[in-house]
Amino acid sequence: MAEETLYSRLRRVIKEPHAAIHRINLSRLPLCLPPNASQPTLYALGLSRYAELYFGVEAEWVACTGEPIEWIAYFDVHQVHAIDDTERVRALLRLLYMPEIPRTKPLEADIAFLSAMNTVRLEQFHAQNPGSRIREQIRQRVRGHPHRLVAYIWIMYSALLYGGDRILGLLKAYPAFWDLSRAELESDRTPTPLSFWHIDDSVTVKEKFRDAMANLDQFLTPKEQEDILDESLLIFLQFNTLTSRLDDEAQQFRDQASAPSS
Repeated sequence: MAEETLYSRLRRVIKEPHAAIHRINLSRLPLCLPPNASQPTLYALGLSRYAELYFGVEAEWVACTGEPIEWIAYFDVHQVHAIDDTERVRALLRLLYMPEIPRTKPLEADIAFLSAMNTVRLEQFHAQNPGSRIREQIRQRVRGHPHRLVAYIWIMYSALLYGGDRILGLLKAYPAFWDLSRAELESDRTPTPLSFWHIDDSVTVKEKFRDAMANLDQFLTPKEQEDILDESLLIFLQFNTLTSRLDDEAQQFRDQASAPSS
C-alpha cells in the first residue's frame, strides 16, 4: 500500500473543520445581500476582516520567496538542490506560487470601491479590525518556521479556487446593489468590487495548484509535515474566532442602523 502523501493527509485532517466553517460562512452570506440587506456594508465589513489574512499570508510568502518578478522566469524546481534549509523551503514556496493567485491587489481595489460607495458606512469599524490581530499571529508563527505557510496557502487559496465560482454567481445576481450594470458584471473579467473572486483561467490554475501541492513531500522533513498538519487545525480556530467577531460586529451595525435618530 502506497504511503499517504502530505497532500492527502492535509485534505483528510481539514475535511471536518473545513466543512463546518464553510457551512457557517455560507449561512452568513445571504444576510449581506438583498432582500436581507439594502446596502453592501455587511459584505464590505466581512471582506475587510478576511482580507487581513490574505494580506498577512502574501506578505510572508513574498518575504520568503523574494519578489516574483526577480525569479519566476528562471525558476526550475528540477534544478534546485537542498543546500540548506532556507533554500529548500524557499524552493517549495516558489513551487506553490502562481501569478494568478495573489489577492492583495484585488482586495485593496474592492475594499476601496466599497468604502467609496455612498451606501456603505464602514467608518465606525476601521479602528478595530480583528483580522489585523490574526494577521499578526500569522507573522509571528511563520517567522522562523516558513514551511508553515504551506498550510495557509493550501487552505486559503483552495477555498477560493474550489468555492469562489459558486459565491461569485450568487453575488452577480444583484448588479445595482454593487453600483454596477449587468454588462459590467457579465464581462470576461469581474470588476471591482467583486474582483477578489475572479481568477484568470481558474480551471488551469486549479490543476497546477493541486499538482504543486501533491509534489511537496520531497522538500519537507517528517517533522515539518506534522507541523503543517497541526498548523492547518489552528487556522480553522482562527477562522472561527474571526467569524464569531464578525457576528458581533454585524449585530452592532444592525443595532446602530435601527436606532432612532436623535
